[in-house]
Amino acid sequence: MGSVSVTGEGEPVFDVEETIFVAVGKDPKQSQRALSWTVNNFSGKKICLLHVHQPSRLLSMTEGNTSAKKLKQYMVSAYHEFERRKLRGLLDDYLLILSRRGVQAYKVWIEMENVEKGIAELISRHDVRWLVMGAAADEYYDERLAELKSKKAVFVCKQAASSCHVWFICKGHLIYTRGDSKERAEIEVVPLLLLTNSPSETKQSDHLESHPIAQLSNPDIAEDVNKLEEISGSFYDCSGESSWSSNRVVNTSKLTPLLADEEQKAEEQEDGNNYLSLELAIEDTKESKWKDFEEAVKQWKDDEVIVEAKCKASFLAKAFQSLYVKEISQSKKLEEALERVKQELERRKNEHDEFIKELQMVQENNLVLESQVAKSQEEIKELEEKIISAVKLLISFREKRDQLRIEHGNAVREVQWIKRSMNGEPSSFCRSEFPVFSFFEINEATNDFDPSWKIAEGRYGTVYKGVLRQMYVAIKMLPSYGTKSQLDFQCEVEIISRVRHPNVATLVGMCPESRSLVYEYLKKGSLEDCLSRKENTIPWQIRTSIAAEICSALIFLHSNKPCIVHGNVKPSNILLDANYVSKLGDLGIVSLIQKNDLVKSTSISNYSDEPSVYMDPEYLETGELRPESDVYSFGVILLRLLTARPLQALVKDVKSALENGNINAVLDFSAGDWPLEQAKRLAQLALRCCNKNWLDRPDLVSDVWCVLEPMRASCIASASFLVSKKLQRIPSHFVCPILQEIMENPQIAADGFTYEAEAISGWLHSGHDTSPMTNLKLDHCNLVPNYALQNAILEWQLQQ
Repeated sequence: MGSVSVTGEGEPVFDVEETIFVAVGKDPKQSQRALSWTVNNFSGKKICLLHVHQPSRLLSMTEGNTSAKKLKQYMVSAYHEFERRKLRGLLDDYLLILSRRGVQAYKVWIEMENVEKGIAELISRHDVRWLVMGAAADEYYDERLAELKSKKAVFVCKQAASSCHVWFICKGHLIYTRGDSKERAEIEVVPLLLLTNSPSETKQSDHLESHPIAQLSNPDIAEDVNKLEEISGSFYDCSGESSWSSNRVVNTSKLTPLLADEEQKAEEQEDGNNYLSLELAIEDTKESKWKDFEEAVKQWKDDEVIVEAKCKASFLAKAFQSLYVKEISQSKKLEEALERVKQELERRKNEHDEFIKELQMVQENNLVLESQVAKSQEEIKELEEKIISAVKLLISFREKRDQLRIEHGNAVREVQWIKRSMNGEPSSFCRSEFPVFSFFEINEATNDFDPSWKIAEGRYGTVYKGVLRQMYVAIKMLPSYGTKSQLDFQCEVEIISRVRHPNVATLVGMCPESRSLVYEYLKKGSLEDCLSRKENTIPWQIRTSIAAEICSALIFLHSNKPCIVHGNVKPSNILLDANYVSKLGDLGIVSLIQKNDLVKSTSISNYSDEPSVYMDPEYLETGELRPESDVYSFGVILLRLLTARPLQALVKDVKSALENGNINAVLDFSAGDWPLEQAKRLAQLALRCCNKNWLDRPDLVSDVWCVLEPMRASCIASASFLVSKKLQRIPSHFVCPILQEIMENPQIAADGFTYEAEAISGWLHSGHDTSPMTNLKLDHCNLVPNYALQNAILEWQLQQ
């Protein structure tokens, strides 16, 4: 910290471009706010405290006779020196605050009667460029305050040098900014904090503070002055050590009226006598004048000692009285605070007791509840054991029931076979075993008829996928409104099961109890699904082969003795295997549902397309089913293969395109570039099949097959190439042993085999504890993901 006084002979030197001058007064609170604002907004700058000291005006002490006048002048000088020391202490406190905040600071001050003129003088003398001072007293502060309220601030704003930038602060807030005429517009725009970022190095200038004392020619007077300085210094030291040091300015300021009131009369009388004697001595002789003068000086010194003692006593009395009042006030405050603490402690103690009581009640209730929970858990455990035993018993009863039903069915078939053999029927000697499943097996295979396992739903029943006896199958649940007896149903299904053709879906088994049929499962789905997809559609070569295959299947059915009419030929009943070989499904479904039941079925149809479009119009009118009815349905399917268009107005659109010679307008070119002549012949053949009069429809063997067979032969090579390109040989270990499909989430079971997670989970959840592959009991039912196989499958699929 440095200090500079302007009362000395030499003028201090500042780096005015790097120094912020802050005008501080006797009020520490307001000055500290101005200093805090300056430090926050001028980081990195040096700070110099600027103060104008107004000496106390003690006019009454300069009047009187010569000796008394000299005494009073010495006391005034001593009091002024006391004020200066007090000022230095205040400025040192400000410097200490700034040094604690890491700010390099100085102080400069001047003595003048007028504060605002003193500030202007310091600005001019030190060429101050940056100044922070108060705009108004703190009590005048308001958020809307935007003008200067202090007379000093107004005077400095007007009279200070034009090169000085002034920031006027009130209660720690910037109220007004004053700059020179050249840079005022820039200062108003540039933020204050930009001024603090100048990269100049701080230079500390050491200036000594000097306070001159008036030199007197008389050595006695000088000695007295030194004594008065010592007395005033003792006043300052005592006040600095006491607890009432903050009030030393106010108490000291009362010294002048004290001297005037108590000592005035005695001093004037005594000084008057001394003055008369001094005049007589001067008139008589020079020696007597000096003696009288010495006596006067001695008397003056005695009076000076008395005055000093009285001043000290009065000063100390007032100080001790103020200290006593403060001690009494603090004692009362401490007693009040202690009483409040006692009351708060008592309240907290009562709350603690209440909390302990509540906690004890809660603990008692908790014990009761825990005992109740323990009893409930025991009861729940007993009930669970009873439920498990009941479920096991129910499962055993169901297995026994299903076993009895199977035995009963086998016995019935055995009796019928014996009866037929006794009657000499030739068919009895070629008896074949046809699998009959129980409802329990059907329910288990479909995961309790899980809706997510549903494949399709229509007027002839609902189709589910399922796993039956380690084989992936499609289970068709026929409508419940059929009136055939269970025995008749079983006999007709056995007859249908004897039909074998490469393009007819194989009937695996049946469940008479639930009126369900079990078919082989074809993974590519139905032809309707393939035609509805916008991506990966079937090429025209495969579509031509499908048409020929369906024609071949219908010719086989119609040539059977007796003739078998399908009656429900449509794309949703044409299934595709992995090599896009088509198979006709739902064979014999129409015969299993009586005619009066078909009328009911039309009201509950859930197909997205209209079944009547594929069915023979005459059959819908008369109810008479003939082979030509399948020919009509085949014609509509052939149009769908060519165009992949919706059913509405399909026949009309194709007929119009042929008449206009623009077959390209209706062809589905997502299947590739159709040969126009071949497409035209197929379209003409399809329209012939769709004649409303059954007599005008073509014969499948002589008219349709002779057209499709040559086309099929030419498409076999290209179609097989396309299929083989799309479907290369699948590694056997990529295929699930249960579902016979490529696994997506392979899981390793306890038997060491890897299965699809869905298949093996369904197997285990259905109550099996044996291996699907070895039929041996599993050590546990835990599954482990086969990540290595899964990554290999993903890589293989990416290469396809």
